[in-house]
Amino acid sequence: MFFRSSLDKDPDAAELFCKDDPEKLFADLREIGHGSFGAVYFARDVRNNEVVAIKKMSYSGKQTNEKWQDIIKEVKFLQKLRHPNTIEYRGCYLKEHTAWNCILETKIIIVLTRK
Repeated sequence: MFFRSSLDKDPDAAELFCKDDPEKLFADLREIGHGSFGAVYFARDVRNNEVVAIKKMSYSGKQTNEKWQDIIKEVKFLQKLRHPNTIEYRGCYLKEHTAWNCILETKIIIVLTRK
């Protein structure tokens, strides 16, 4: 499996990802946008009922290694963001060759879902 071999080559990458099953943590997913790197969904965190955005990015198919490296870069970048005017990064989960990046920015999500 690509994911396992990638983590074997870069054990530090394993620490970037949450171990939980994202399908059990997030409910009420509704697509609110998409682009060349994936789709963004409105969702609710079932643990605390918070509204979050989930960006799903597939790392299977053609250019798997390049996609995986892009995911690693994005997760590392999001983990470093610390400012009151930016999103709050909540973690990245892996499920069936898809990375789920979870962020919290309620104001933006509410505006997007009202359209």
